Parts: sequence; C-alpha cells; structure tokens
Amino acid sequence: MNIEETLEVGEINFNTTIKLMNFFLSIGMITNENKDLKTIVDYKQRIVFSTMDSLMYGTFKIPSDWDSLTYEQKNERLDKTIASVTPKE
Repeated sequence: MNIEETLEVGEINFNTTIKLMNFFLSIGMITNENKDLKTIVDYKQRIVFSTMDSLMYGTFKIPSDWDSLTYEQKNERLDKTIASVTPKE
C-alpha cells in the first residue's frame, strides 16, 4: 500500500468513527431528552472520550482540569470537541 492509499484508508476510518460517534450522540439526545444536565454530560463524555481514545489508539488522556469543571463547562467543551472533529459538509 502506498502513502496515498494509506491516507485514504485512514480518512475513511476517521470519518466512519466520527459518523458512529454522531449516531450515538443522536440516540443520546433522544433518550436523554428530559434528563438533567449531569446525565446528558455523562453520556456525551462517555461517547466523545471513547471515540477520541479509539482515534488515538488508546493514548487519549482526559483533560487534567476536567474534574474541576462545572457540568455547563464540560458540556460546552464537549460540544466544541464534537464540532471540531465533525467533517463540514
């Protein structure tokens, strides 16, 4: 496999993983519709952090200040992370 083919396979894997993340986040929005912010953030955190860990081959580290953030701050950071990795159409 040459470098172009390797990059193409990597891009396909990345896009597939991000699509799956967005799929599970959509399910969470439906199932957590009337839940409190803590429940919503905990669900998003599991999905986003698992996705990042998968994409980084197990080397993802939770931000060092994560436990000191409010749920509003965590939610905002998760939303920014989701937006930054989701391909623009």
